[in-house]
Amino acid sequence: MPPAPWPTPRTVRQAAELHARLTTSGHLLHHPPSARHLLNSLVNCLEPHPLHLRYALHLFDRMPPSTFLFDTALRACSRAGSDPHCPFLLFRRMRRAGVRPDGFTFHFLFKCSSSLLLCTMLHAACLRTMLPSAAPFVSNSLIHMYIQLGLAAEARRAFDEIHVKDAVAWTMVISGLAKMGMLCDAQLLLSQAPVRDVISWTSLIAAYSRANRAKEAVGCFKTMLSHGIAPDEVTVIAVLSACAKLKDLELGRSLHLLVEEKGMPTSENLVVALIDMYAKCGDFGHARQVFDAVGRGPRPQSWNAIIDGYCKHGHVDVARSLFDEMEVRDIITFNSMMTGYIHSGQLREALLLFMSMRRHDLRVDNFTVVNLLTACASLGALPQGRALHACIEQRLVEADIYLGTALLDMYMKCGRVDEATIVFRRMGKRDVHTWTAMIAGLAFNGMGKAALEHFYQMRCDGFQPNSVSYIAVMTACSHSCLLNEGRMYFDEMRILYNIHPQIEHYGCMIDLLGRSGLVDEAMDLVKTMPIQPNAVIWASILSACRVHKHIDLAQCAAEHLLKLEPDEDGVYVQLYNIYIDSRQWENASKIRMLMEERQVKKTAGYSSITVAGQVHKFVVSDKSHPRILEIIAMLEEISHRLKSVGYSPLTSQITVDVDEEEKEQALLAHSEKLAIAFGLISLAPNLPVHIRKNLRICEDCHSAIKLISRLWNREIIVRDRSRFHHFREGTCSCNDFCKMMSAVSSITMFSVHPQGW
Repeated sequence: MPPAPWPTPRTVRQAAELHARLTTSGHLLHHPPSARHLLNSLVNCLEPHPLHLRYALHLFDRMPPSTFLFDTALRACSRAGSDPHCPFLLFRRMRRAGVRPDGFTFHFLFKCSSSLLLCTMLHAACLRTMLPSAAPFVSNSLIHMYIQLGLAAEARRAFDEIHVKDAVAWTMVISGLAKMGMLCDAQLLLSQAPVRDVISWTSLIAAYSRANRAKEAVGCFKTMLSHGIAPDEVTVIAVLSACAKLKDLELGRSLHLLVEEKGMPTSENLVVALIDMYAKCGDFGHARQVFDAVGRGPRPQSWNAIIDGYCKHGHVDVARSLFDEMEVRDIITFNSMMTGYIHSGQLREALLLFMSMRRHDLRVDNFTVVNLLTACASLGALPQGRALHACIEQRLVEADIYLGTALLDMYMKCGRVDEATIVFRRMGKRDVHTWTAMIAGLAFNGMGKAALEHFYQMRCDGFQPNSVSYIAVMTACSHSCLLNEGRMYFDEMRILYNIHPQIEHYGCMIDLLGRSGLVDEAMDLVKTMPIQPNAVIWASILSACRVHKHIDLAQCAAEHLLKLEPDEDGVYVQLYNIYIDSRQWENASKIRMLMEERQVKKTAGYSSITVAGQVHKFVVSDKSHPRILEIIAMLEEISHRLKSVGYSPLTSQITVDVDEEEKEQALLAHSEKLAIAFGLISLAPNLPVHIRKNLRICEDCHSAIKLISRLWNREIIVRDRSRFHHFREGTCSCNDFCKMMSAVSSITMFSVHPQGW
């Protein structure tokens, strides 16, 4: 007669007590069913804890081997998940003990498998022992194993080998293919499935949304509804994400109504999806209603959604007020807030948040630092960029190729070529984007030949240039008047790499031809290019026409520019100056009247310099600076020393009818000269003078600054609207090529009489 069943233990302690009683009485050895009952009950009450698992396996070792006991032990290992090798060691013991595995054995093993080799071996062992299709749950576990490892072809093959496929198999393979991005295959299988449940549809919808194919996601959702499948919470979340990307507020609102009508539980994920949808659609009224009603919890997810929405729409102050209310902030919170500050041009606040994040012991991620470096590059904020570089050197973030490229780009756009070169050389790994950033940086800093040398080395190192690489190369040729090289590379990109020129490539080539005096050839290229010329191309033609006295063509280029950019002041000023140079006073007067009629105001020129972390801004004839007397004294010294070495102001560029002395004083009072004078009296003799100007540097200032750099033995770096100029020992990195296209020099007439022409 079989023994009476022992009571089922409910805790690990009860199981241990029962084990002690049974072992002491010898009951386990004589009654294997009791042993199986005890081990199974023990596994059921186990928590996934290594010590508990060890106790269960110790009990397993003292029992007679059987398929049931091995399956129970495998189940315990799969639940614990602490030692990935444990299930396979048990399987080896099972085979050596001559115990035959069954479907449950492979079911648990497939769940634990974590490598392609083990998958292949287990699949082969399963086929030798039994057909997976003999037990549907084994086939499904096999498919799940391949999907978890991202092996789409193997998962599909295992699915195809099943003779009778149940709904679980269909759903699993459709969902798996969708998650792996094989959307066409998943869509085809869904159309063939005998039963299509909400899980299959939702997997496909979510996959389309993740792949930024929001229209397909919404279309799939509508098809699901037409088949009479009711959406669940997960479906709604996936479609809300698609609505946010499409800014489809109408569908988003209808989904919100559906949630309320169906009484769906407002989980945290659903709340976040609703807030995110409303915020990205610009409906902050409803976004705030959802947030205030159910989103003000201690967890940061819903807070992050609404803060990110406010930041993306430029409401940084509102976002900051919510940020300050938060009790718990994570890395996403700080990233959203910093990105908002960066996009609104408030770099200082973004950097302060960066420092605050470090004080909160939040690990800085590379995304944050790359964003900040990009902002420093665009604003020319060198001190802040160097502080971020120090954080990288202190290993507060893990240096990688993206971080190195952003750091290199920052130094280049701040005019620090030497420091950018050091970063480039220290990078252990580079890609085509790193090389392109280096080439573009050298081009932007007027070092065209060095840029082309790096382009040659890039290709020697096995990197194939892309379209952006050739934009950098063509820019280098344009800025350094490398006509033959420019022609060669313009042809090479099409013939050698099959890269079709884009508007940027044509713009660089046309600019190069115009600067080289080949205006007719430049116009021929404009007429034959397959792309409609944009304002940049016509501006290049207009500048070339002024330098090389093509009056009729200048009028044509100006007409196109005025159609494309009727409010751009530079077009009017350029054409006005062309008419003045050719003494066409009547036409010049018409341009001035047209500008006044259209209420187009000339952009005021200014220069700035940073000293001791403070930015000092100067405009022409500026007398508002607190140290203006010292600046004027330095300007007089500059004027005296310049004339002593033969410098003669280019007063011919001032077209206003005033005497020569007034013209000289007007040129001396240009904003870049004021900024340089302040730099000379404020900075240590060994420091470079770094100036930023919002317009192009004029020809007179360019000539004067070259001499100042030699007379004061100072490096002077001027970043104007189009490029960097590095002045050293009486020379400029642009090799005076910029004079040929200096479109701003004659605009000094606006400075003599600020209230009129």
